[in-house]
Order: sequence, then structure tokens, then C-alpha cells
Amino acid sequence: MWTAIIRWITGDLVGQLADAYKTAREGETEDKRIAATVQIKSIEAAMASRAESASVIKEGMQHKAFWIPWLIVSVPASMWAGWGYMDSLFNGALPDVAALPPQLKEYADIVFANIFYTGAGMGAAQTISAALRARK
Repeated sequence: MWTAIIRWITGDLVGQLADAYKTAREGETEDKRIAATVQIKSIEAAMASRAESASVIKEGMQHKAFWIPWLIVSVPASMWAGWGYMDSLFNGALPDVAALPPQLKEYADIVFANIFYTGAGMGAAQTISAALRARK
């Protein structure tokens, strides 16, 4: 049960790592334990690579020049999505919008996810801070 919760919260790599550690600890044969150890090293390398990528992105976001292309793509993509939402709200009464090209759709999905994650994080932080202020 805990492995499923960890996978849901942190992603599949942590769950795979937990499974590999369990196999390395409780493997029936030496071959399975060695294979699990190799898998552990591979997963740890993938996690380190992701952490490195995240630090590069975080560092890049510190510069003002990062936000110019971000806004060039995110504002029109947000307007496109908003038009689609409004069209759904009005039961298709608005003119249809064209589908995004696959390359731009992939980037727009990342932009939307980051916008919603940021909004959710800020909402959670505000809720927690309001609860802390109420306790004083």
C-alpha cells in the first residue's frame, strides 16, 4: 500500500526504486539480488539526471530573458485554451478553434501543467498560512 502511495505522490521512479530495494533485500537467488542492485543504480542515475535537469531549469528561470519566450508562447496558448473552454461553456456556439500543431501542443501541455501546479501550490500555501494565522 505504501509503495502505491509513494508512486502516486512522487512518480514512478521512487516506486521502482522501493521495489528494487525490496527485491535486493528479499530476492530468492543471488542473480535476482544482483539484478536488483543494477536496477537500483540505474534508477538512482535517472533520478540524479532529473534533479540535474530541474536545477538547470530552476537556474534558467532566474533570468529575465527566460520569461520572454515563455510569455510569447504561454499567453497565446492560454487564450487558445480559454476560447476552447468558452466554446464548451456555450455548447459549441462560438466558432471552432484549430487544433494546435503536435510540437506546440506538447509545449502548451507543459505550460498549462506548470501554471496549474503553481496555482495549486500557491492555493495550498495560502490555506496553510490562513490556518496558522487562525491558530494564533
